[in-house]
Amino acid sequence: MIPLLFEKDSREFTHLGLGALPSWIEDTIEVVEERNGEFYLQGELPVGALHVDQLAIDRIILAAPAPGKAAQPFRIRRHFKPPEHDTVQVLAQHVSYQLTETAIPTYGTEAILPTYATAQAAMDALMRIATPDLSEVFTFESDIVPETALPFGMRGDPVNLRAALGGVKGSVVDVFGGELEWDGWTVRLHKQRGKFVNKPIRYGQNLESLSFETDVSGLVTGYIGYYRTEGGSVILGETVLASNAGDYAYPRVVAVDLTEKFADSEYLPTSAQITAATETYRDEQELHTLSTSIIINAIPDDLQNVYLCDTVPVVHPGYNLQQQAKVVKTVFDPIKEQYKEITVGEIQKTITDTIAGLLRGVK
Repeated sequence: MIPLLFEKDSREFTHLGLGALPSWIEDTIEVVEERNGEFYLQGELPVGALHVDQLAIDRIILAAPAPGKAAQPFRIRRHFKPPEHDTVQVLAQHVSYQLTETAIPTYGTEAILPTYATAQAAMDALMRIATPDLSEVFTFESDIVPETALPFGMRGDPVNLRAALGGVKGSVVDVFGGELEWDGWTVRLHKQRGKFVNKPIRYGQNLESLSFETDVSGLVTGYIGYYRTEGGSVILGETVLASNAGDYAYPRVVAVDLTEKFADSEYLPTSAQITAATETYRDEQELHTLSTSIIINAIPDDLQNVYLCDTVPVVHPGYNLQQQAKVVKTVFDPIKEQYKEITVGEIQKTITDTIAGLLRGVK
């Protein structure tokens, strides 16, 4: 798809807008998206190319983010011509970045939510207190039905709305889990955004170009829960292991403070009750595996139908085991309609780091 340019107040994209932008310098244009993170378009156009003179801050570039996916609107945040270069460099962020310039004045949930709430209720409540009011611009949706115990982690600290949704401790994603999808002016929080794709990644076998890192330092395969009394003593539960604990040489167990789980009880919990709460906590966590980071630069055809948040098998020859890992970042060429790069593994970056990096021109 050839990207299209639209006026800054456009909401519907059923026509050609201000015109097409067909003359991107080869291999410079890319749409980058991370799981629960950044989403932007960048590239270079020759000076004098068609419609380059109409590029302006806040105008919208419509471009596809992945193979076969609906085109998304990216608002121009920066464009400039470097000295002694006959090109114009463009950075356009997904329109959802408007939420980063929307303040949540006091983020203490006692004032806006009951003790227990759904993800949908939490997002709707944030929209109600946002400044300025964007309820006529953005829509929030979630398929996470079960209620979750609140409160959130931030008490009275002003934050921006996009960070409150996902990207900081105490955000909606932090409390309820799930994976965000930015689709035009609709924000969706999925319990699981992607699907399982049975396309095993084997180092040095089915991939021409990749870099990878496998790290065991953050591996957790078990939990021991505890309750701290007002007097400072501790009541322990029994150790609870994850289902994959036997894959490794020995259990990696961490302690979990479950005191708040029993805050409404008149009586001290028993060891058995703490163990049961620990089992529930374990089941709520994503299955802990080896920390894997794989960057694939030459994408074979059978991985062109893999999407952000999909899960793929990864074969670790050093451990002689296979784990499942998520696609956490994609870099897509909307002109060639193919991926330039896929990252499988964990990328953890705060929303503040993401925004600051983009404005500095750092990927």
